[in-house]
Amino acid sequence: MWITKVLQSFRYALDGLKYTIVTQRNMRIHVLVSIGVLLLSLYLPLSKMEVLVLFICITLVLFAELINTVMETIVDMVTEEYHPLAKIAKDVAAGAVLLTAGLAVIVGLSLFYPYLNSVFAGLIDFGRPRYGPNIGFAAIVVANFFLTLMVKGWFNRFKKHAYEPSMTTSIAVCVSTLISAMIGNLIGAILVFFLTFMLVVFRYRMKPQLVPIGFGAIWGVLVAVVGLLSLL
Repeated sequence: MWITKVLQSFRYALDGLKYTIVTQRNMRIHVLVSIGVLLLSLYLPLSKMEVLVLFICITLVLFAELINTVMETIVDMVTEEYHPLAKIAKDVAAGAVLLTAGLAVIVGLSLFYPYLNSVFAGLIDFGRPRYGPNIGFAAIVVANFFLTLMVKGWFNRFKKHAYEPSMTTSIAVCVSTLISAMIGNLIGAILVFFLTFMLVVFRYRMKPQLVPIGFGAIWGVLVAVVGLLSLL
């Protein structure tokens, strides 16, 4: 019967979604971010049109990721060897995902910025040093350098070289956190951390070690926050 065929088509479509989520890491990231954005929208006074725009952007990103998976699967089915045309096909499909994800980020920032900026400004005002930027900020950066050096030495002593925090990442994230606290503006903070992200990506390309980079970023934020609180 026709209704059986319709149900089968739904099952096949769900199998396709399941396969993409299970096998594609980027798809899982997109789904988790989408869930977070939708949960955040529940707590903000967004209009119906704004929520509809969010749904459209989320759907576009997921759709682009599905098409990217289709393209990669077809190319791998045709040939498992390196071919310039296969690389172009995969790169173009990945470019489509990048464009839709960029659009979603721009729309999300446009919708959430007024609310997030007020929260960010409140946190900054609460933790802003009493006398504004001073030599204490430089002291925090110097302290971060020596503390990171001590932690690296501690891990090196116990032969845990893979867990040593990245000095470059630690200092970069620490400085970005301090600059964000000084300017007290969400867009400015995003731009500063975007520059830091570019630096971290360059560091990763030189030495692809996720644990030291992640540990260094967390350590840099921790030292900066503790230092800012000490200046209150």
